[in-house]
Amino acid sequence: MFALTIIGVTLSAIWAVVIVVLWILIAFLPATIAKNKGYSFLGWFILSLFFWWITLFITLFIPDRSQN
Repeated sequence: MFALTIIGVTLSAIWAVVIVVLWILIAFLPATIAKNKGYSFLGWFILSLFFWWITLFITLFIPDRSQN
């Protein structure tokens, strides 16, 4: 069976896939909020893949451009 070692922790392939899928799903949240406010979904999605906790906070407080 395939195993992945990250920082001394061995993960099976199934758990690695589950973690990656959850990571991507979490990144959709700030990107969707930004899209609803009139900003680029793809740009915010890519940024939120790396810094989702920061982008979530920023997207909650950025002004809404879609109402102009």
